[in-house]
Amino acid sequence: MTMTARERAHRNAQEADAIRAADAAVAGLKEALARVGVVLPSVRVGQPVSGSGFVDLGGCSAGTVTTLAELLNAAADARPDLRARTP
Repeated sequence: MTMTARERAHRNAQEADAIRAADAAVAGLKEALARVGVVLPSVRVGQPVSGSGFVDLGGCSAGTVTTLAELLNAAADARPDLRARTP
């Protein structure tokens, strides 16, 4: 089954929206991490998945991961409302 031009245009618009959302998320993450001196060198916009923006976090050094974990734990300690709810 082939898509009509209208269906293709709608799909392209959805993908463009998803990519814009992922791009904004990447920029926000990079900015937030830079505030605490953390750089994830491989973070980038990926292809949309199921119509949603996708961010590829890539890889980084063990030291960077340790620092990131420490920062997240400190945030969870400082802001209990940010903690995940466990069943």
